[in-house]
Amino acid sequence: MTRDRQPAGECPKCQGLNFFCMHNHFERDDLVIDSWEHRCTDCGHRITRGYRSDDPPEDLEGIDPHVCPWCSRSGAFQPPQS
Repeated sequence: MTRDRQPAGECPKCQGLNFFCMHNHFERDDLVIDSWEHRCTDCGHRITRGYRSDDPPEDLEGIDPHVCPWCSRSGAFQPPQS
C-alpha cells in the first residue's frame, strides 16, 4: 500500500493548522482501492472518501480516484499512461 500525507490548510472545525490530506493506494490482483482522508491531528475532525475498481462504472463517471475530492491535489501514486 502506498501512502501519501500532505498539509491541507486550516481545519474547518477548530481552525487548527494540523489538518492533513492523506491518500492511500492499494492493489491486489484485479482490485484497486484509492482512499482519501482529510484529518485534523488537533481536534480529530476527519472526512473520508474511497474508490474501488469494482464499484459500478456509473459511480466513478467523471471522477479521477487519484485526485483528492476536497483539495484537488494529485496523490503520489499515478497510474501508468496508456
